[in-house]
Parts: sequence; structure tokens; C-alpha cells
Amino acid sequence: MFTKTLEFVLVGLILFHLLLSPYTKVEESFNVQAIHDILNYGVYPREVLQNYDHVEFPGVVPRTFVGSLVVAGFVKLTDLVYSLFAQTSFVADMNQGQLHVQVIARAVLGLANVFGIVSLRRSLDKISGRSKLLGFVYTLMFLSQFHILFYATRTLPNFIALPMVNYALSKILLGDMSGLSWLAFCGVVFRLEVGIFAVVIALVSSLIFGQSNIFSNFMYLAVSSCVGAVVSGSIDSYFWGHSVLPELSAFLFNVVEGKLVEWGIEPYTAYFVKYIPNFFRPPHVLFLCLFGLMSDPARAVSTESKQKNKESPRQTHNSLRILSVSALLYVATMSFQPHKEWRFIVYTIPIFNALAGNGLLHLWNGLTKLNAHKILFVLMIASTVVAFAISSFMSFASSYNYPGGQAINWVNNYVSPKLEKQNIIVHMDVPACMTGITRFTQLGDERITYDKTETDAALALIWKDVNILITHKNLDVANTVSYDASKWQKVKEIPAFSSVRGLRFVKDVVDTVKNLDTRTHLITAILSELKEARFDSFQAFIEKSITLQTYLRVYERVAPEDKRFENSKVINDSLPENGKDDLVIGDIDPNLIEAELNNQIDLLENDEVTRFIDEL
Repeated sequence: MFTKTLEFVLVGLILFHLLLSPYTKVEESFNVQAIHDILNYGVYPREVLQNYDHVEFPGVVPRTFVGSLVVAGFVKLTDLVYSLFAQTSFVADMNQGQLHVQVIARAVLGLANVFGIVSLRRSLDKISGRSKLLGFVYTLMFLSQFHILFYATRTLPNFIALPMVNYALSKILLGDMSGLSWLAFCGVVFRLEVGIFAVVIALVSSLIFGQSNIFSNFMYLAVSSCVGAVVSGSIDSYFWGHSVLPELSAFLFNVVEGKLVEWGIEPYTAYFVKYIPNFFRPPHVLFLCLFGLMSDPARAVSTESKQKNKESPRQTHNSLRILSVSALLYVATMSFQPHKEWRFIVYTIPIFNALAGNGLLHLWNGLTKLNAHKILFVLMIASTVVAFAISSFMSFASSYNYPGGQAINWVNNYVSPKLEKQNIIVHMDVPACMTGITRFTQLGDERITYDKTETDAALALIWKDVNILITHKNLDVANTVSYDASKWQKVKEIPAFSSVRGLRFVKDVVDTVKNLDTRTHLITAILSELKEARFDSFQAFIEKSITLQTYLRVYERVAPEDKRFENSKVINDSLPENGKDDLVIGDIDPNLIEAELNNQIDLLENDEVTRFIDEL
């Protein structure tokens, strides 16, 4: 019963993170745009594909449509059920934009990730016997962790693959090595590193622990890889218009041609000393993992079964250890790749949580006679509460990492009344499009055109007709762009996360608690606003914990251009100089902007949070 309750809480927290940050970041854009296009244009006849976003903006390498097709299918099914009762379609309703459809699509993915987590929990319960404590503690671990909960609904390829990865691990945990088939399929279709993980598990299970047959394992891998290649090859070749296997193309481009290192390199130890510790703060999970290897929950059940003249399936013996050792060796293998991202090893988090849960139970059972388990229980609860607080703070601060989404939402509300009198063209530059703007966020009104032209020549052709400009550029800085200031008026500034205030915020909290008048006024305001489902005062107070800075600006044309905007003076193709706000004009690769934005967006999950914790 308690475990089921935790699973409902898990769903609630994932949806909370989704609603707090409904917009998407740049790596999610391909799948988000694909889901939008599949829902709105369909997939047949092939001519409709000319309306798809990837036709105009194909990216560096092709990406698979398989995950987007599945998510869109579930959204469409949900829409059909909804239309039976409401007599209208929530997908077809585009007058106010389709942000709600984007949220529903992400919710579908979030529920799929919950399914994967629950599948692994059920397998843990089966191998640990009648006591459901291992599954309970495993689920509890997730509630206080930021990465899985916040990203569970995000259409990154890693998190589209994660539900199937966890389902595969749940089968392997029960001794069913057919789980390797799911991993191999995911490796070929979604993320190549999942295939590497599958190979590591196959080798560890057969050669180190002797729990499976290496020939059978590699048959699972080979057959499923072929199936994945056929599925991806046929579907993606149709959508891209030529024969392609996206993961193979990505492998050739990133690894064989060595392009991946252009995104930055880190030392071999980075995953172990930086990324894994950042998954678990405070590090109680890593501490408990050490003890988790000391006992095998399946063997404990086997001992109980023998006492009752029952057999426990031998293939479940050491299954948790197999996955744990495989996870460590997988991280060690991925560490040879100079470019590192936490997403490449996110598949190990559920395994570490399961191992930590087993470690907690091992200590609990060993300390019962000494009553020390009571102290352990208190420490565990305290650490979980602290971790939950850190996770909640990270989620709140991360919600300010999507200024593009905030900007387009504001612009939609601003221009809607004007559409009765005139047609509107909104130009959005590269930084704006990479921080939250998608086709879902655009109004479905033919009187408004959203332009995200990236080249000087193309933008020059329409510049005189642009009414609204969403840009990272500060037009008030005259030495960075030539323009007629009388033609534009700034109407809105959109802030983004800059840094954590740390100790200063703690001081603000202490001062508020000590001051009776301030404390009473804040509590009264919060309670009053709660009745109206508003959180203005609470949000304003929490915002003191972070520093925001203007990232995007919205300008409105107030006078027509005297002549076409010259190519050398286009604002769009620009990049932050030396990390500063001002941009330098020139023809640059938008992928360089993407790298810069990724660094800014990922700042919260790494250095800034570490600094915040160290200050405290």
C-alpha cells in the first residue's frame, strides 16, 4: 500500500516539474517539432512531409522519428477518447496555440518513464520475497532526486529510450536475459550507448558471474539489433526522403569523424568525480551502494524458501550485483569518450537506487539488535528531506532557463488584439528558438507568421515586413549593430537564470523569520493568494534565492524601414562575445550558439548547485 502511494507521489512530482517548466530546450526540439508535425499534418501522403520542421531545419545529422511517432500516437489516441466526450479535439484547437498539446505529449512520455521505474520496482519486490521494503526504499530514492523527475517528460532521445531501458533491466533482474533484446533495439534506434550498456551486461552476466550463456546473450543482441535497424531504417528513410539509419549516421559523424570532441572534452574521471555525485545530493545513495553489494536479496529469499522446502529460481541470484557491476563498467567504458554528458550515463541511476535500497536494508537488518537502525532511519529520512529540498530548488531555478518560451507566450498575448487590424510577422533569432520556442507555442492564426530565418540573405528579404522581433540582441548598444533607433521600440525584457544567491538567501530567510511583522505579512499574503490559486508572493520570495539577468528582448516596429536591411547588419546571426550579453554580427554556425546555450542551461545542474551547497 505504501509503495503504491509513493508511486502516485512520483507521478505527481513528475507532473509538477512538467507544469513548472512546460517549455523545452534545444536538444528536445527535434522530437517536439516532429510530434507537432505528425499530429497536425499527418504522415501520408508523403507530400505532407514538406510541412515538417526538419525539411527546413534538418540539423547536423538525421535523427529518428520512431520515438516521436509513438508519443504522437498515444496523444492522438488520447485526443480520440477526449473527443468522444467533449465533442471537440484538443489537438485541432489551435486558436490559442498548442502549448497544452505539448504538455500532454510530454506527460505521455513522463508516464512511460514512471512505467519503467515501476517495472523495475516490481522485479525488486519479486526477487526480495514477501517483504516489499526493497521496492519501497527504491521508489523513495527517486522522490528526492532532480534529474530523473525533471527530465522524465523531456523529449531527449535518452529519456525516450529510458522507459524501455528500465523495462529491460527489470527482466534481467529476474534472470530473463531477453531483456538484452530491448537494450539492443534501443541502442540501434535511439541511443548507441544503450547498445554498449547491453554488451557490458551480456559479458558481465556470462563471463564474470556465470549466470547466463554468452552465445545466447549475443544472439539476443544480434537479432534485436537487426530488428531495430529494419524498423528505424524503414521509418526514418520514409520521413527523411532517403535511405538512412540515424544512429549510424550520428556514430560516423560524432565518433569516426571525431566531431563530438568539438562540444568540449573532460578528463577520464569526470563521470565518477563530477557527474555521478551530482545525481545524488546529499550523497547518501552512494554511501549505501557500498553496503548494497554485500548482500544478495535473491539469495536471502532462496534461504527462506529452502526452509519451507521451496526452490527459488537460481537465475535471479546475483542479478542485482550483475547490473551494479555492469553499471560501473559501463561508466568506465563511456569515460574513454573525451566528450561527456550526464545524459549518456543516466541509465545507471535506477540501478544505483536499487543497490542503495538493498544497502539500507542490509544495514537495517544488521543493526536491529543494537537499536542503531533507529539512528540509521533518522539519518535516511533527514538526508531524503534535504535531497528533496535541493531537488525542488533546482527545479524552480531551472524553470527560468526557458526565456524563449516565456517570450513567445508574452508576444502571443501582446499581438492577439492587433490581429483584427493587421497581419503580423514575428521574427525569432537563434537564441530565442533554442530556449523554448516550438511550433506548439505558436498561434494557429493565418494572420500571424512566425519566422526563424537563420541566414542574412533570407532575413534581408523580409526585414522591412517584420513587426515584432524577439532577440538576444540589445539594440540599445549602438556599437554592435547599425540600425535606425526610431524604427523600433523595446516592449519587453525576458530574464533567465544567472546564478544562485546561496548564503544571502539564507540570511533573507532568517531575517524574515525573526521579524514578526514581515513574517506575518508574508504568511497572510501567501494564504490569501492560495484561495485564488495564485502564488505571487511565494514566488517573489523564492526568487530571492537566484539572480536573474535579461536574456531576450522583444521589440516592436514603430516606423517602416527606409530601405531593405543590409546583409552585414542582420541581427539574427549573432553569438555572445566572451560570455557577455552583447553579440557580434557575422556569419556563424548556429551549432556554436547551441553549445553556448547548452552550457548556460546546464550550469544549474553542475557548478552553480555545487557552489550553493558548498556555501551552505
